[in-house]
Amino acid sequence: MAALRPARGAAVISAVVFVLLSFTCPAQPLIAQDFPENAGGLATPAELKPLRLSLQEPRSLPAGAAFPRIIVHAVRAGGAVMNEFNESVTVSGLLVRPPDAPPDADFEPLTVRRDFVNGVLTLTPADLSTGQISIDPTGLRIEYGTSRWRINIQNMPAWLRILPPLLAIGLAIILKDVTSSLILATFGGCLLFCRGVEFIGATNLFCQVMVDQVADADHASVILFTVLLGAMIGLMNDSGGTKAVVDRLMRYANTREKGMLLTWVLGLVVFFDDYANTLLIGGAMRPLSDRLKISRAKLAFLIDSTAAPVAGLALSTWTAFEIDQVAAGLSSAAVKADPGRIFFATIPFRLYPLIAIAAVGAIAYTGRDFGPMLKAERSPHTGSGRTPDTSAPDGSLWHAVIPVVVLVSLVVVGYFQGQDAYRLLLIASLAASTTAFVLPLFSRRLPFQECSRSWTNGVASMIPAIIVLVLAWAVSDVCRPDKLDTAGFIISLIGDSVRPELLPSIAFVSSGAIAVSIGSSFTTMALLVPMFIPLALNLMAGSSPAEELVSDPLFLSTVGAILAGAIFGDHCSPISDTTVLSSAAAGCDHLQHVSTQIPYAMLTAICSLLLGYLPIGLGVPWWICLPAGCLACVGVVVFLGQRPEAELAGDTQITIDKP
Repeated sequence: MAALRPARGAAVISAVVFVLLSFTCPAQPLIAQDFPENAGGLATPAELKPLRLSLQEPRSLPAGAAFPRIIVHAVRAGGAVMNEFNESVTVSGLLVRPPDAPPDADFEPLTVRRDFVNGVLTLTPADLSTGQISIDPTGLRIEYGTSRWRINIQNMPAWLRILPPLLAIGLAIILKDVTSSLILATFGGCLLFCRGVEFIGATNLFCQVMVDQVADADHASVILFTVLLGAMIGLMNDSGGTKAVVDRLMRYANTREKGMLLTWVLGLVVFFDDYANTLLIGGAMRPLSDRLKISRAKLAFLIDSTAAPVAGLALSTWTAFEIDQVAAGLSSAAVKADPGRIFFATIPFRLYPLIAIAAVGAIAYTGRDFGPMLKAERSPHTGSGRTPDTSAPDGSLWHAVIPVVVLVSLVVVGYFQGQDAYRLLLIASLAASTTAFVLPLFSRRLPFQECSRSWTNGVASMIPAIIVLVLAWAVSDVCRPDKLDTAGFIISLIGDSVRPELLPSIAFVSSGAIAVSIGSSFTTMALLVPMFIPLALNLMAGSSPAEELVSDPLFLSTVGAILAGAIFGDHCSPISDTTVLSSAAAGCDHLQHVSTQIPYAMLTAICSLLLGYLPIGLGVPWWICLPAGCLACVGVVVFLGQRPEAELAGDTQITIDKP
């Protein structure tokens, strides 16, 4: 019953929000009211005299939001659409904003002449040759002959434009489930387009939004890349290739420090997926860690603090998603630039994962710890418990090495040839998964049926990630400039009150706070990257065009700070999937893992902020800030950390009978 309480709380919150929407936006039909001076009626045949106009879409939206389209019906007195009405009318009261205008630019008034078609008048940004359209607060005015009508739209409070991301964050905290939270957040955004009470209309819009995400060509490429990489990982594991790589490296670990260094190195080697990294290395290193008297909490920390940072930096299941978020931000800012090149250019500015990797290596090499981790190391077998079965058959290491080489080689070559990022990742993942399928088949390690089954299971393992991916896109879609324009609202609030120099620091802190709250680095990126890119370009706007600003260190560090902060928050969140998986794979109590890891995550974050994002915002080059942050973090570990008791931390050689 206790498990049901968060769900009940979420339901109550959602119900309150929807009731507020219904009161804010009454459900009466939006029918045109004649101007007082319109006494002559229509100068048309008698059968058209009962003509009235009804605004079908949008029914209402928060003040300042844009509309994807405006639909007006010509109806009879009884409410039936007059299909025979195909007349030209003059429409005023429209507000437009060109696609090349900055996100905080005001809407400009526009008057156009358009035709009803079968009793329906439809206006879209494409019809008006503009980027966004809205309706003047005084109403939409339509003239036909001697008759004129005004349709007053119901305007809700402007702050509701940030409702979807607020719902996503708030419900994730309550439910501790990102998938359900994203569904409710997307549906809440759809209700804003339907007056808060039309659930059938909101459901239809929700379905349309979901279909649009999957039908998008770039999104489809991301999905295919992810599932093909999952297929490659499944084949590498089932053929024994990944285990063979781990076993080969394990031969060199016969002391505590070497065992921890090996875990760290393996975390860098298995860079293509954080889930595979966590489960595979945790399961493989657990027996050796026990023999070397390395605590389960330390093992969980080593794999967790390496998995997400290296996956976020390298070519992995994260790459396409992160590039897609950059593309969404550029689209929100109406800037034409290569999102792939911007993504790779932010790597030096992702200070937290870079410093975290260096810090984990230093901790492993020196054997020094502080805080709760030091206590755990002095009682190395506390926290052990049931662990998942991650055993795999013996195989050739080439079954794992060759597919990864194919993947990396194709991406690197294609990148320097200027290939499209989405197409490049798709081709590389297809070639790599095909190679992973063929190798065990031709070497007779696995029969065709087993290869096919492993390929399918690898694809299936990515389904949860794909679901979150599509839902994150859906939330982002209802927040786009042509709908709620959430980024525009945030920009209007901040305006010029924030100095551009502080953007990287604000982005890092905001990203970390949200990731801690919802436990999902992916969702954090999807919420913040599309918002901060137009904000950064707006605050940096000057004599240089936006296409040049995207290569400015201040802009790159802002985007990099979001991607880095999402990983920092993920490391501190007890509801993070990788944090939970790390605890399970290492056989460590989950709360013990969180409590022992947080001090290291906070240390790394402080060094990233004070020695990285703050000075970078003031113009200090990254190649000075990054080494400074690494040295400071490593220095704290070396000078403030302590080694466990001699009997636990000694360099006594341990004979390993079998790797």
